Amino acid sequence: MDHGEGLNTLGRKLAATRRRLTLLALGRAWWPPFVYSGAFLGIALAGGFDRLSSFVGAAILPILILAGLGLVWVSWRRYRKPHEADVVCALDGQSDLRPVASLFDRPADPSFAPAHLWRAHRERLIAEIGNLRLPPLDAEWAALDPARLRFIVPVAVIALALIAGSAAPGRIARAFSPDLGALAGADKMIVEAWVTPPEYTGRAPIFLQAGMKDVRVPVGSEVTLRTQAPSAPKLILHGDKRHASRFTRTPDGAFEALARIESDTRLTVNWWGERARWSFLILPDEAPLIAFDALPEPGERDQIQFKWKAGDDYGVSAVELAIRLREPHPAAPDAEDRVPVPMPGAAGAKELAATAQLDLTRHRWAGLPVDLQLVARDGAGQEGFSETVPFILPEKLFLEPLAQAVQEARVTVLREPRPYAELQKNNQALSDGAINTAATGRLDAAPEGVRLAALMLDSVTYRGEMFFDDLGAFMGLRMALGTLEAAGTKAEADAVEPLLWAIALKLEYGSVADARARLEAARAALERALRDGASEEEIRRLMEAFRDAANEYLAAKMAEAMAGGLDAPQQQEDGQAQAGGDSLGGQDFEDMLNALQDLTETGAADQARQLLSDITNLLENLEFQRGAGQGEGMPGQQAEGEESDLPPEEQAMTDAMRRLNEILREQRQLNDDTLAQQRGEQPGQMGDQPGVGSEQGEGGNRDGREPGEQGQGAQEGEGEPGIGRGGTLAERQAELGELVEELARRGGRSGEEGEEGAGLPGARLDEETLRAILDAQRRAERALQSGNEGRAVMDQERATQLLSELSREMADQIDQMQAARRGEQGQSSDDPLGRPLTGAGNDGQGVEIPSESERQRAKDILDELRRRYEQAEDEEEREYLRRLLERF
Repeated sequence: MDHGEGLNTLGRKLAATRRRLTLLALGRAWWPPFVYSGAFLGIALAGGFDRLSSFVGAAILPILILAGLGLVWVSWRRYRKPHEADVVCALDGQSDLRPVASLFDRPADPSFAPAHLWRAHRERLIAEIGNLRLPPLDAEWAALDPARLRFIVPVAVIALALIAGSAAPGRIARAFSPDLGALAGADKMIVEAWVTPPEYTGRAPIFLQAGMKDVRVPVGSEVTLRTQAPSAPKLILHGDKRHASRFTRTPDGAFEALARIESDTRLTVNWWGERARWSFLILPDEAPLIAFDALPEPGERDQIQFKWKAGDDYGVSAVELAIRLREPHPAAPDAEDRVPVPMPGAAGAKELAATAQLDLTRHRWAGLPVDLQLVARDGAGQEGFSETVPFILPEKLFLEPLAQAVQEARVTVLREPRPYAELQKNNQALSDGAINTAATGRLDAAPEGVRLAALMLDSVTYRGEMFFDDLGAFMGLRMALGTLEAAGTKAEADAVEPLLWAIALKLEYGSVADARARLEAARAALERALRDGASEEEIRRLMEAFRDAANEYLAAKMAEAMAGGLDAPQQQEDGQAQAGGDSLGGQDFEDMLNALQDLTETGAADQARQLLSDITNLLENLEFQRGAGQGEGMPGQQAEGEESDLPPEEQAMTDAMRRLNEILREQRQLNDDTLAQQRGEQPGQMGDQPGVGSEQGEGGNRDGREPGEQGQGAQEGEGEPGIGRGGTLAERQAELGELVEELARRGGRSGEEGEEGAGLPGARLDEETLRAILDAQRRAERALQSGNEGRAVMDQERATQLLSELSREMADQIDQMQAARRGEQGQSSDDPLGRPLTGAGNDGQGVEIPSESERQRAKDILDELRRRYEQAEDEEEREYLRRLLERF
């Protein structure tokens, strides 16, 4: 080996020995941190930290970190880098020649020895260096690591990582980043969250579990979050844009936040770290579909009639009829009016089909060719459109020339689309005596249509005091003219429309038009309240308004009929009008109104709307006819001194039913008074006036008459014993029993005695039922005498039920007698309303109206629900009862 190669070999061996000594030095100094780190990783990979509670994990991590830092600091201080002498010594120790150290020797005196001897010495050393081996340091490692942890720890960590698989990174990450918020109690924080879909979707709320992903919700859904925390958490929405907000404190001390989901969103709650997370996906919401099922055509009473159908994935919330002029005014080429279309049932049905009848005679484009298009709107505001259909809107036909002129002025104002010209300001008003002369010519700034209408009204009312018979109409037209002259905007000018329309109807039809307008307004308001689920108080108020409007309309029609020479229908004691026949006479009409009120009070909205429509149609179709003879009125009612035209059997049955209903009414009142006494109240507070009956009882009505009673008055016939309310409850019950006995005796003698007045000819009463009634009354009398009001009430209710059933049976018999009599006499089978006097429709069979007992039972259920709601203490129970009450 030459000199150069030997030096290279020496350099390599020195470097390798230096590395081995450095590694040994590192092992001696850093073995504690090495073993500590390996143990930490091993525990983490094995899931040891995941098994600790959040608080413990967060608490020990700082300790472990501090311990590790301490070991690192100690190891750093202990570490000593190997010196060069240690490297040389490690190699020279293998040879007595100490070749590495000797190779660097120099002769003390270069001239002392021959040069060839020194070269031979160096060659010998280089040759010896070639024989040197790297020091194994086995003894040193054995002394340092007798357990061979330097091999075991890495192998163990690798094995645990392989066993953990894909969970290994997460375990290590959680070990190094525990929930530090647990030190502040954040680990016990519970976030309650639920999603409330929009009401129009009809979907139930979704309660969110922790970590739910891809929850599918409709657009516009609202997420409610509630939690308990020492301070307000942060709510973060990651959607199209990142939005962060803070929870707000509620009165009960909790924190609450609301979030609206408009797109695919990830929602997180942060407080000392992430506390909850959910992700949401938006459900698609298609636009509604709508189409004409039958094309529009003119209907009755100048209405437009058509069939339509619509559908939506969440439900149709509104349907409108869009109207556009086929030849629009150049100043408003895109003018469009929308008219609401009544929807069958409540809004929100997914599929709808109905026949619409709209009165558009008041529309500004009535009589003009237009394009009609149906528009359906869902709860999200999306609209769907039908095909466009050409049509000519029906218009009201006015025959009275003055009414025609008023109508022409009205539509001239409404059809003017142009606005007013800008009025000039008088900037010199103060110097001119504070008179704004520029504002006095407002009509000059009006569009052409408004000026023309003002001219028409001025012409019509010229010297009107000489030519107008109706001074009220004249004053109304002058008021309309003054409104147009003072108007400064188109909206102010349009305000004359209701006045001109009312005047035109009054001039054409008289007072009936006003009554019909009030009836239609009351009907529309009540129907809208039923459809929209208005409050109970609002529906009650509107029901009373409809009842008043119906009675006013019927009275107006009667007055019109009398003025035209038709038969004047008679009236009952209570003033309820009769329509010249017995199908809408007094009690039938009142029963329909009572049934409607019961349906509204018990929440039967669909049935109430159907009955409301039927009552309105009956009134609008009402026509009075000339009777067969003067003074023909209600069966069983005749003027004093006149004899009844009814057969004896029918007259006797009518009288018997009238007496029975008197007894029934008093029995109900006595039942109410007994209940009042049982509760410790003063009896008779609700029924001291004669003829006022209780509302309670099976089959009864608000005025105490039965549904089948054909308008019988409450007065007693000549010689009929009266029914008093004096004395004790037991005495009153005994008096009612005597009246039932008298009624039974008269009915029992009907087949035996032929003299008039001795019995009730043809009025064969059910003797078994009468005996049962009498037995119940006697038991109630004895219970009252003994002071047992509870037992008396039970027997009185039994007597009331039997009396009601008997009254209905008698009403059916009277109906059959009347039908047979009219058939024999060849009389018309139609009543003044155009309904058949017998068969379906005369007795309410055309409309499915719940019976009195069903309505009363629904009332009782509603009252019981209200009572339980008021007494319920549990919040969950109260919420359940509240939802039930909302359904009513």
